[in-house]
Amino acid sequence: MQKEVTPEELREIVGPLEDDVVSAVIATGATAAEVAEAQAWLSMDDARSKELQHRNQGRVAEIYDLLAAERERVRRPVGVR
Repeated sequence: MQKEVTPEELREIVGPLEDDVVSAVIATGATAAEVAEAQAWLSMDDARSKELQHRNQGRVAEIYDLLAAERERVRRPVGVR
């Protein structure tokens, strides 16, 4: 059985994250492998890969959603909701 990802491992895989996002990902009980899989899906650029993301299930899908929301939040200009 793999151990849950640590905050340090999470930031190593994904890069800088706000503490609340780190806490949310840690709360899923995800492993480093699951975080890496979610990050890989998030990093894919082509449309076909984005369509396939919907096949993610369980924790990978949950982590993907958390990371995607954070990416969108960071990309949004200040003052835009």
